[in-house]
Amino acid sequence: FFCPLPPLQRGRGEPSPKCAPVSARSEGDDVLARWSDGLLYLGNVKRVSPMQRSSFTEQQLKYKYQNSRVVYFFFFPLTGRWSYHPQCHTPPIEPEADSTSWICRQCVFAVATKRGGALKRGRFARLMQLMKLRLPYQLSSLDWDPQHLTNQQQCYCYCAGPGEWNLKMLQCGSCGQWFHEACTQCLTKPLLYGDRFYQFQCSVCTNGPETIQRLPMSWVDLAHLVLYHLSLCCKRKYFDFDHEILSFANENWESLLLGSLSDTPRQDRCHNLLNALNSHKDRFVSGKEIKKKKCLFGLQVRAPPPLSSDTSPLIADPPINITHRRR
Repeated sequence: FFCPLPPLQRGRGEPSPKCAPVSARSEGDDVLARWSDGLLYLGNVKRVSPMQRSSFTEQQLKYKYQNSRVVYFFFFPLTGRWSYHPQCHTPPIEPEADSTSWICRQCVFAVATKRGGALKRGRFARLMQLMKLRLPYQLSSLDWDPQHLTNQQQCYCYCAGPGEWNLKMLQCGSCGQWFHEACTQCLTKPLLYGDRFYQFQCSVCTNGPETIQRLPMSWVDLAHLVLYHLSLCCKRKYFDFDHEILSFANENWESLLLGSLSDTPRQDRCHNLLNALNSHKDRFVSGKEIKKKKCLFGLQVRAPPPLSSDTSPLIADPPINITHRRR
């Protein structure tokens, strides 16, 4: 159990302050928890379970069920106070590695990950790219659901942390694993919630840098994506067309990477989006259908827009608290 603290203050490229070893955890200690967005958050221990105290190790994710949802904790220090067997670290530590300057995988990911995509330049970016060539777990050992969206182990990405596929994650087209936006180094623009319109290959599958290509989107896909993103951010179902839907699309037009739609003049976007919302009753519901203002629109099912290759029905998601305080 812990409560979040303010974000860590550190200089560019510097590791965060030292944390006590797991075996010494007690109330009041500072800890780091990896959230489902792939980022680490600084917290403060409020209560320690005697049964769990001995079960945490520096490379394990431990979880418990609470109200039928899984809560994960990933604790480790950030300044190399842990020791590793050379062959146990991923990737293995080279015999000639300098013990005074060598940095472990956990510390590299803690420094390099960030919202919108991991660092692309500098020492930590290069180290991260090297360490991403191998996963710190066996992908074949994970138990997936029929849609290959979640696994029972809640183990994803290069960092082996938890995740939620619809919250800023990319799926590798080769291995099928899901990767956090914060851990990828190939994005030119931040992801929207539920945006799967990418052809992505992870570093493990390419044996090098990740590859990514934007998939084409229709006006219906765009309207769906904007409504889904807004519904998660604002925790509402209905949104005003002019002041929220169209306004959000116009303000983020360049970041949406819309391909052939990008050249649409500003004055024509209103008609195309409004037509998409009114002509696809299978996806959208308007205010006039529920005896509210006709300028309001919402999703029939709160789920990300489907890809053309999807054959499974839309999966609705319960409301999710997506506000966290970054380390």
